[in-house]
Amino acid sequence: MSHEPTGHRPPPPSPVVAGGLARLLLGFDRVVRLISLLAAGIAAVMLLTAFVLICWSIVQRYFAGRPVVWTDELVGYGLVAIVMLGALDALRRGEHISVDVLTQRLGRRAGAAVAAAGLVAVGIVGVILIIEAWEMVSFTRMIGIVSTGYLAMPMEYPQAFVGIGGILLVLGALGGLARMAAGLSPIDEAGASAAPGEGGPRP
Repeated sequence: MSHEPTGHRPPPPSPVVAGGLARLLLGFDRVVRLISLLAAGIAAVMLLTAFVLICWSIVQRYFAGRPVVWTDELVGYGLVAIVMLGALDALRRGEHISVDVLTQRLGRRAGAAVAAAGLVAVGIVGVILIIEAWEMVSFTRMIGIVSTGYLAMPMEYPQAFVGIGGILLVLGALGGLARMAAGLSPIDEAGASAAPGEGGPRP
């Protein structure tokens, strides 16, 4: 089992397209990469904010004697957003947990087929998340559900991040398939696209 991008990877696939179409696909992949960086940056800021809030809450509770009652609830909703926003970056870097006992022994074609099937599965999961989030948010807004904690937050706000995460996963899956079609590894290890047919970024 592996979750590190530096672990063994199957050889990059043979390019399916070339020329202008390959450049178009890699252009799309660069757009996805920019979206990934933006989403990961927002998630990092939110994570730092959550850390500061927790530290402030501890100080207020144990040193000032004035506990802040809403921080746990807010941080909990923030973690949903952090996970959803960070999913695309983890997908592009190959940092999701994976079982590679068999895949690390596969050759070029078999490894590429398994990688492509995995990306298709990710895309399907993303679509399911989008559909479920849309229905969930629509229902929540219709009957006006709010949280039962101190914030009384309209629940469509944290629920909406599930759909955003689904959109990001679909983009990541399409970006990975675009890279594979151009002859690159679906894992963006160096954070940049190499030229078509060069076998992906060099370490």
